[in-house]
Amino acid sequence: MKDVLRYSNTIVAMLALGCALLLMPAPALAAQDAAKPWLVSPRLAKTVNPVAADAASLAAGKTTYQRECVSCHGEAGKGDGPISAFLEKKAADLTSQAFLQQPDGAIFTKIRSGRTPMPGFKNSLAKEEVWQLIHYIRAELGPKSGQTAAPKSALETAGSLPSDKAHADLFKKSEFPSAQECGGCHMQIYREWSVSRHAFAQISPTFLAYQGTLVKLTKGTLGDFCERCHTETGMTSGEPVMAPNSQRSKVAMEGITCVVCHRMPEAYGKVSGRLPMEPGDITQPVYGPRKGDELKRVLDTYGANPPKTHREARLLEQVSQPGFCGRCHDVRLVNGIRFEDLFSEFKQTPAAKRGDTCQSCHMGPTPGVPSAYPLAPAAIVRGKPTQPARRTNHMFAGPDSSVVHPGIFPINPEVQEFAKPEEWLSFNVEAGWGSEKFESNVPKDTKFPGIWADPEERKVARELIDQQLALLAENREMATTLMRNGYGLGEVRLLEKDDGLTFDVEVKNLTDGHSVPSGLIAERNVFLQVTVLDAAGKVLFRSGDLDPNGDVRDTHSLYVHDGKMPRDEQLFNLRSPILARTLHGGEREQVLPANYSFDPLIFMRPSDSPSLLFGGIRDLRLQKKSIEAKGTRRASYRVDPELLTGQKPYRLNIKLVAGQLPPHLIQALAGVGFEYGLTARSLGDKLVDLYRVLWEKNVEIK
Repeated sequence: MKDVLRYSNTIVAMLALGCALLLMPAPALAAQDAAKPWLVSPRLAKTVNPVAADAASLAAGKTTYQRECVSCHGEAGKGDGPISAFLEKKAADLTSQAFLQQPDGAIFTKIRSGRTPMPGFKNSLAKEEVWQLIHYIRAELGPKSGQTAAPKSALETAGSLPSDKAHADLFKKSEFPSAQECGGCHMQIYREWSVSRHAFAQISPTFLAYQGTLVKLTKGTLGDFCERCHTETGMTSGEPVMAPNSQRSKVAMEGITCVVCHRMPEAYGKVSGRLPMEPGDITQPVYGPRKGDELKRVLDTYGANPPKTHREARLLEQVSQPGFCGRCHDVRLVNGIRFEDLFSEFKQTPAAKRGDTCQSCHMGPTPGVPSAYPLAPAAIVRGKPTQPARRTNHMFAGPDSSVVHPGIFPINPEVQEFAKPEEWLSFNVEAGWGSEKFESNVPKDTKFPGIWADPEERKVARELIDQQLALLAENREMATTLMRNGYGLGEVRLLEKDDGLTFDVEVKNLTDGHSVPSGLIAERNVFLQVTVLDAAGKVLFRSGDLDPNGDVRDTHSLYVHDGKMPRDEQLFNLRSPILARTLHGGEREQVLPANYSFDPLIFMRPSDSPSLLFGGIRDLRLQKKSIEAKGTRRASYRVDPELLTGQKPYRLNIKLVAGQLPPHLIQALAGVGFEYGLTARSLGDKLVDLYRVLWEKNVEIK
């Protein structure tokens, strides 16, 4: 729903068309062709309009309609507004019987949640305003005789349940606006961000367990060191460090949300996330890559009736520079260990000397390749696109993928409106609940939990879940492109074939901007899977294969540790281990960056040596195995003669495999438990499922 638009020429009309297409990604366009009805939960559709349909209510509804809805739905509500012709999906005819026969609760839910290309108004219109708008539509746009309101078919009134009030009170605790408020105008940017690693930062059950484990090992003296990067708004607002996500505010749950980057008034260096954001509601100034001339033009257009948005945009040059990313992506732990040095590493590379930025690779049109930003409107304000400008992609595709239920992530207001997190967790996606195949074969005595006992609820839920899965798949495809632009599988050299087999494999870093893996290199499993077979298909040699837990067969594998499987002596893995100094000299690997202490009072204490000068501390360090910018590594393999059968030709299958976290890390974190009903086993299995083969080669040895 948007305000009135008047186009004076074809150029402006084409601009609107381009904007509408930009707002609707290719998967959505394809889905629209099927013209599927927009289904709403029967439970939510029963919600009764609590606002009286009096003259004051109708007048208020008319004001809202003229301001927010006319540009798409038209003056008479027939879906013929000035921008409607340029939308891929025609705006709804609000005068039709199909629309007016819907219960008030269904219309209320659709207006609040939205669906591309229509924005959701959950954060920009109060509930009362939405109910007033519904009264106006029924009274003024529907038939002038007969019933103007849907029959009251339920006793429930919106916002009357104690649980609803509790959730509303919780969401109002934050000093900062939600990304969903920003998404009212920045629809495409919000869509990209909603599935990003930034949005997942605080939701991640592995991060939460990691943070909890380190706090436990350090007797609480770690403080908010990890949490302050993952939920800057939550820590700034004074939320408890160890609060479960169910007790956090809505904005805190959004992790690195809009205001974490765009409410930062000054440039800062490598401060590991300790950043002073400017508090305030959606109308407060924002900081970005451009001055606020375009915003001023938009606001001037509406005069005394401005949209609910920020009133000023200020230039912050650092937001377009690598140093902006370095505020969080250069991590020195409180005990002095250099745990992540991605930004420091970048500064020494050819890409930095050339003037490339983190943003040009990770926010451009081609993930992992420095690219020029496309020109596009940054926002749609009451149906009118802003002037095209360089537009960055906010999906921030990376090696990590979501491991939580798709009802929890991506952060989708329509999904949140449909059911509470605990209800989504009981919806069995893998079993196919709500799909036509499943629902047509459900045994009559099947029991479903809670709201899922109603098959219509399951069908609507399945439609939402399928949208979530499609967005997750889009993000994963972008992430795979990013990683393939970073890693290469080069030459395979056969060095010996008469006395056994000896060969090596070249692994390349294709980027000149940083090493690979990068970031949290202590947990990045990137390894070679090598299999040698004879002509009959018999496996003669393996390296890089997984144990039953999904770990490679290194010293951290429980099966190797227990003597149930041999250690993979020829494993090639780019994961950089954490080394701890032992009491009697020497070093050993360990999983977590918190050294064991012989002091009964375990706490995080500063190193007794100057870690800044020495580049780290004496007792704990990372042994970097990552490949430097544009560098190569060679993995060497030897197959002894007694393993060969003589049935030639022999075949080598070589795969470069990337994972996000090793399952043995999950075992190390299991002591504090995992959120969202996950167990160590279920989480480990998800991580194994998320391994991806970046490149594969087959070589024949005659």
